[in-house]
Amino acid sequence: MEKAKKIHTRKSQGFKIIVIAVILLAAVQAWVLFSNYKEIITKIPEDLFISPKSFPVSELTVDSPYKPPDDTGDGEVAVETATTEQPNLENTVETMEAVEEDTEETTIESVDEFVLSDVQKKIVIRLMELLEEDIEYGYKVFPETGYPSENIWISTDVISVVLKDVGYDLMELIYEDMQNHKEDYPLDIKNRKSPIKYIDFRDVFFQEKFLKRNALEMEKEYTLENKDIQWQPGDIVFFQFYPDNPYQDLGGFISSRTNDQGVPLVIMISKEFGRVSEVDKLLEYTIVGHYRYPNPY
Repeated sequence: MEKAKKIHTRKSQGFKIIVIAVILLAAVQAWVLFSNYKEIITKIPEDLFISPKSFPVSELTVDSPYKPPDDTGDGEVAVETATTEQPNLENTVETMEAVEEDTEETTIESVDEFVLSDVQKKIVIRLMELLEEDIEYGYKVFPETGYPSENIWISTDVISVVLKDVGYDLMELIYEDMQNHKEDYPLDIKNRKSPIKYIDFRDVFFQEKFLKRNALEMEKEYTLENKDIQWQPGDIVFFQFYPDNPYQDLGGFISSRTNDQGVPLVIMISKEFGRVSEVDKLLEYTIVGHYRYPNPY
């Protein structure tokens, strides 16, 4: 009995020793960890997000009409500042619209602008000279020259003489075209089948038919939209007065000058004016033909 008691006492002591050893080991580990603990702080390098290349401010700034309010520290003042910035945005929109309008006007002006060709300039110069010459209205036949050898002209003489003086002989050109295309010319008006060189180029209906076939045909109605491109100095126009009488038609040139409203004047001769005149008749007479000769294309 006593022996068993001693064995039990030894086991109990052994268990206590193990427990104390474990406690001591834990204490030693805790002391080691505490004694070796160091606070480690990781710092980000200051130049981590700095570009090696300096960019201009314009490339890093957003193009916006918004401007941040001043840092006043007062909420009400900040709100007021933000409110006062709104008109700036409206002004920006208005400015953009104004720029668009100016751009549109500039574009329109650039489209309307044109430069006269050398032939057009020569025609205009010759027309200005005719206004100073003593030429009377009247009809005579000139079998030898075809063109009037005296200062007695009809409306088609203004056209044919001016074009001849700038290098285009309508007497020869119309006669040749009539011979090659008789079916296109109203020879029945003359009750004949063959052209006559020294006469036909002066008839208004033959002259207009030639231009319709060989010139650049333009619009017959004058409007503000087409006034500069469609109606240029040196253009040829034909007017109709009696639809059943083609002999009464008249021809003339668009002048380089205009009336007070910007409508081009017409340089022509007729019984009404008595001499080569620059008249304001473009919108009064009925236009049946409008051509640019020689054809620029």
